[in-house]
Amino acid sequence: MYMCFLFCSRYCTSITNFLVMGGFQLLAKPAIDFLNKNQELLQDLSEVNDENTQLMEILNTLFFLPIRRLHNYAKVLLKLATCFEVASPEYQKLQDSSSCYECLALHLGRKRKEAEYTLGFWKTFPGKMTDSLRKPERRLLCESSNRALSLQHAGRFSVNWFILFNDALVHAQTKWLRAISQAVDQALRGMSDLPPYGSGSSVQRQEPPISRSAKYTFYKDPRLKDATYDGRWLSGKPHGRGVLKWPDGKMYSGMFRNGLEDGYGEYRIPNKAMNKEDHYVGHWKEGKMCGQGVYSYASGEVFEGCFQDNMRHGHGLLRSGKLTSSSPSMFIGQWVMDKKAGYGVFDDITRGEKYMGMWQDDVCQGNGVVVTQFGLYYEGNFHLNKMMGNGVLLSEDDTIYEGEFSDDWTLSGKGTLTMPNGDYIEGYFSGEWGSGIKITGTYFKPSLYESDKDRPKVLKLGNLAVPADEKWKAVFDECWRQLGCEGPGQGEVWKAWDNIAVALTTSRRQHRDSPEILSRSQTQTLESLEFIPQHVGAFSVEKYDDIRKYLIKACDTPLHPLGRLVETLVAVYRMTYVGVGANRRLLQEAVKEIKSYLKRIFQLVRFLFPELPEEGSTIPLSAPLPTERKSFCTGKSDSRSESPEPGYVVTSSGLLLPVLLPRLYPPLFMLYALDNDREEDIYWECVLRLNKQPDIALLGFLGVQRKFWPATLSILGESKKVLPTTKDACFASAVECLQQISTTFTPSDKLKVIQQTFEEISQSVLASLHEDFLWSMDDLFPVFLYVVLRARIRNLGSEVHLIEDLMDPYLQHGEQGIMFTTLKACYYQIQREKLN
Repeated sequence: MYMCFLFCSRYCTSITNFLVMGGFQLLAKPAIDFLNKNQELLQDLSEVNDENTQLMEILNTLFFLPIRRLHNYAKVLLKLATCFEVASPEYQKLQDSSSCYECLALHLGRKRKEAEYTLGFWKTFPGKMTDSLRKPERRLLCESSNRALSLQHAGRFSVNWFILFNDALVHAQTKWLRAISQAVDQALRGMSDLPPYGSGSSVQRQEPPISRSAKYTFYKDPRLKDATYDGRWLSGKPHGRGVLKWPDGKMYSGMFRNGLEDGYGEYRIPNKAMNKEDHYVGHWKEGKMCGQGVYSYASGEVFEGCFQDNMRHGHGLLRSGKLTSSSPSMFIGQWVMDKKAGYGVFDDITRGEKYMGMWQDDVCQGNGVVVTQFGLYYEGNFHLNKMMGNGVLLSEDDTIYEGEFSDDWTLSGKGTLTMPNGDYIEGYFSGEWGSGIKITGTYFKPSLYESDKDRPKVLKLGNLAVPADEKWKAVFDECWRQLGCEGPGQGEVWKAWDNIAVALTTSRRQHRDSPEILSRSQTQTLESLEFIPQHVGAFSVEKYDDIRKYLIKACDTPLHPLGRLVETLVAVYRMTYVGVGANRRLLQEAVKEIKSYLKRIFQLVRFLFPELPEEGSTIPLSAPLPTERKSFCTGKSDSRSESPEPGYVVTSSGLLLPVLLPRLYPPLFMLYALDNDREEDIYWECVLRLNKQPDIALLGFLGVQRKFWPATLSILGESKKVLPTTKDACFASAVECLQQISTTFTPSDKLKVIQQTFEEISQSVLASLHEDFLWSMDDLFPVFLYVVLRARIRNLGSEVHLIEDLMDPYLQHGEQGIMFTTLKACYYQIQREKLN
């Protein structure tokens, strides 16, 4: 670009100097005989239509034709710029280049006019005096024949003639002073013929370009009064990237559209009282904070979430104070017009309490649950931030109160107090829990001989808690909005895919400007997500697998709406059930919440992929051939396929648990471990005691038939006999296989581990017997019990209950379901072995 500028400038200088000295007139005389024969060709080349035009004028037009085309080049570049987004670097470069070409064309056009004006002067005033002044580089700026001057104190009949050239200084009036200043300035700058590359500051434009970079201070706009803007402009308004500064210290740096903050930007507001500043980084729309952002307040609070019209609106997280401050706390949940409203979780770190429930106008209002660091659990009604109305309170020692409350932890009214041993009191209660309670009522002590109808009902928690489907509605609503839907399923599929493509492209562009650099694999993942999976014809297992692979990629990046949804759900789940929230009484709420996630995400997936069958549907096999595998019952090849086959039945858990559960597993499994702590202590004590025995002794103790006892073992390729002292050697492959259950996350993967363990047992027995056999449960159970004991799985009870709660219902009555039931029976049998 610079070389083009330099060439054009030097070419124009040579031509204009040639013109000033009358070069075209001299050139026409010797060439008239040759050029007159090609008059038509010259007219075509010079684009002159008048046949009466003189040869000298045609030559003049022909040599200046390249300079005239610079305007066309500028227009072409401007049209190319419209192919790109305004905020893109390609658009900016093309706009700058167009402005530079326009600037150069105007500059060279002015130089031509100066040369023609000077040539006219030499023709008008011929003579020795003017001939002595005539030089190729000299230009006439002004002369007194057409701009009258009056010389002070001049004689009445005196005649004065004043001429101003670009390199001569003549006394003049005010208009002349400006011309002199320009001439002096041009001379001092070395007579530069080339304007600075990329800037038109040295050239007065007749028409300013549509898009440019400039700095301007506003003085009329009330909102921007005295503010200074430095950045890109479009049609006289800030548009593109820029910086806006106010005199009081406020500053916005980011994207503009049509004169307003719009897009991604950073905003700083000084707080003189605290000698700090508020700081916002996030999205804007039409001059207001709107969309995702992070607002750091001068007070130390930090809000991460959704904004609308400069207010917190939607889902968000508010951190107040630090762990070392006097009142640290965290709230995550729904906001409406800058206030907490809807479902949310408030973690009061100072008091060691966590509230999970409904909010209205910044206060707890409606149903909710509170857990404390001392093991207290309350679920019930709240009014104006206080426990008020019906509720249930449980202490760490399993003491239960069901009844009325009038304040936090304050019993007031009718209720029932149940002791850990089953005794209970019905009556009227008043007083604060833990500080002495006044009771007026009747004491009941149920005996073993009373009928079932007289015994108190078993308490079922969760009836007074917020239903799982009512939790985190703002999170799912935001995802639907990103897809262009007003509500769940209320939109068009093609528009949703368009919005996904826009979200991915916009996020990649914003990520390009951030300090974090996407890895090659992340970039490839984003590129692959830009292609919409196309499904034509009947739905098949292959198409189901394509959807599954797409979801894995989509949920792996927060730049995708589904990925951002999963990331947010993981954050709120951990916020709820970690720390004080790790309370064993919250287990069933945590399980219900995961099931609700699956149901609502599955609804989103079926909206994006309408051809995906509904929950529980069976996908027909394109080639229904029997699958040959080893039967755990006989150890031989079995061509019978289990019906239905795992993966061919469409379920939300089968499709989404592999994506969701690994991220939620740590807090969920901790709740299972806390809830099963007592029975697992009994189980583990028995495991340690029984594992002290050698293999032969333990097999005999468990009642394993002798024909299943391994006589020899292959260790490192050598066959060794099993001795009475041999320990941890029999069925080693099955034991090692079962131990893998603790390294898996989903129930389906854990069931596959159990199934493989049974197959390893069958293979070991088949190798010992050297003949076909048929397992009976009486024969199989003791062997599997031995393997479970030797596997030494510390939290086997938690594994069993997790599988039981989250496994697909269609698997319960199949082969894997029978195997799981056997493992569950082993777990309870081991606890009873202690009594023998």
